[in-house]
Amino acid sequence: MIASWQQLIELSNDNSACLDLKYRQEEWLLKCLSRNQQTCFGKEHCFNEIHSIEDYRNQVPLAHYQAFNDYVENIEKGEAEQLFSGPIVAFEITTGSSQAHKLIPYSAESLFDFQRAIVPWLSSLAETYQITSGSAYWSISPATRQREITWSGVPIGLSDAEYLGEQLTPFFLQVSAVPTWVGEIKEVADWQIATLYHLLCRRDLALISVWSPTFLLTLLDAINDQRSALETVLLNGGIIQEHKLEAQADVYQQLSQFYTTGDHQMLWPDLKVISCWADASSKPFCEMLKLKFPDVAIQGKGLLMTEGVVTTPNRSNQTLLTADSGFYEFINDDQQIFLAHELEVGKSYELVMTTAGGLYRYRTADRLICDGYSEEIPILRFCGRNSVSDMVGEKLTEEFVTNCLNGINGFRMLLPIENKTPAYCLIVDQFQETDDAINIVENRLYENPHYAYARKLRQLGPLNQLKLADPLKIYTSSPEHLGSRLGDIKVPSLCIKPAIFKDFIGNTP
Repeated sequence: MIASWQQLIELSNDNSACLDLKYRQEEWLLKCLSRNQQTCFGKEHCFNEIHSIEDYRNQVPLAHYQAFNDYVENIEKGEAEQLFSGPIVAFEITTGSSQAHKLIPYSAESLFDFQRAIVPWLSSLAETYQITSGSAYWSISPATRQREITWSGVPIGLSDAEYLGEQLTPFFLQVSAVPTWVGEIKEVADWQIATLYHLLCRRDLALISVWSPTFLLTLLDAINDQRSALETVLLNGGIIQEHKLEAQADVYQQLSQFYTTGDHQMLWPDLKVISCWADASSKPFCEMLKLKFPDVAIQGKGLLMTEGVVTTPNRSNQTLLTADSGFYEFINDDQQIFLAHELEVGKSYELVMTTAGGLYRYRTADRLICDGYSEEIPILRFCGRNSVSDMVGEKLTEEFVTNCLNGINGFRMLLPIENKTPAYCLIVDQFQETDDAINIVENRLYENPHYAYARKLRQLGPLNQLKLADPLKIYTSSPEHLGSRLGDIKVPSLCIKPAIFKDFIGNTP
């Protein structure tokens, strides 16, 4: 059991790190397949005949989520030995930016693979930023949906403590700045007040760990948006979710100074690091966080998906493949498939993963760039999804659009408009310096020959621009995200959901 920051720092790394990468990957894969030979999926794909990576590729085809849907439905009904051996721990729901929600089953082994990757990462984070005392904020989203149970008794949803496991849960609870009951609050305004109340009372806050930087930005904006309610509860106390909040006169004085100076760092003078998504479409929001906390380090979270762990940062803030938490393959633009040790530096790939939770050669639609190697482990950076907008043959990908939007401050998103003459609309924040954004982005879009040709033939109309007062709030409040946890909502550079554009249009002056 870990009981202190120092004990967390003293955790030793896995000795397997010194072994050959291909060997480690093949060893993980063969153990997974051997364990699951007697499952329905294992029998259908002759896992008992697989003795190498080559055998696996020959026996099991690449697959999208739909290929696993029937097995997942059977698990949901209470049927065992479908995708993995042993009982199911829980389901989780994905919250992707471009697809419908998917139900992901967790086995004890797949949860262990998460913990095997997360514990060393937290240990290195504490050591790197010299966190030896103080509290931490682990993202606890409001309970926008009740924790569900399938009719067969399987819970849908896992808490952060459950992800961390028995080794870290006592420590997690001990250093948490915000109590877990806050996550049960259903009203967003009440959740904001309760969360901020507890955060403001912890001047010893050393670490903020969230998923999306937009989640933290929205919470920080609530310091102003909820000013009256916050001041009232700090002066007089209050009751939220049957929990008593004591008056805090000294914190009230501190908050009053903030409203005069606007200095976020004065609220948490001991804050050392913010951990969040930092790549691709999340990058501009990280830059906004940096403006609020110029003296605080921001560490990219790596790629921790609902389906499994892919990368975590090392002590040099390089996001390395978690070689012992799954089996990974990579598809290049020519549809050639590579193993982790075969990646070419500077090239981007679609990620394919095999997990202990029963996803075999699963095409994630996430794209990663290989930025090099640390010893022999690839350094991988998330660069977007395989989302493609193709109204008239222009074939815009999220990776390309993200590059087109680089340098545009604040919120920025490109959406297709399917009018009589199709076109694209650039959504930006009216309070940012974005006057020339439309020209910059249109010129960059012309670098795609398909887009340029469609514009020349007038199949596509000129780029439109829509400036809004608070586009981030509009996006995260969309009915499209109903039931999603606020902390999981990622803002894509390219959004291909028509309903989102209607939400933006509905908020024009």
